[in-house]
Amino acid sequence: MPNSRRKYNTYNKLEKRIDHALKSIGDRSELSRSPLADIDYIGKLASHRYSGHLMPRGLALHDVLLACVNKISKELDDEPGLSHACNYLQLLVKGFSCKEISRQLGLSREHVSRVYRKKALELFTEEFLSRFRNGG
Repeated sequence: MPNSRRKYNTYNKLEKRIDHALKSIGDRSELSRSPLADIDYIGKLASHRYSGHLMPRGLALHDVLLACVNKISKELDDEPGLSHACNYLQLLVKGFSCKEISRQLGLSREHVSRVYRKKALELFTEEFLSRFRNGG
């Protein structure tokens, strides 16, 4: 398998895991079971900051997910081409379904799912990865 194809498959798998984690952000036990909770950075954060809490890896992952959404929203929400993607992320972490998000945005569910969900996951994945490249 060519190297670029392997990178795409790895990136695609990461996006799927992130999508699931974002949809599960209100369930610390589900986040604890996520493969994302096994990332070294999450483990270190869990042991340093959340060691006295139940499901520290889930809590650490929860906080990293929220921090990423907040940073993306703060930096990109004013950009016309990205504001809907930012709104999508903000509503998703508040527990809204794609159908509810589309209603909030005044767009069709199909359009939100195909365009803004995809763009939001790309933005989120880049921010998520940058945290580990830059040491958190």
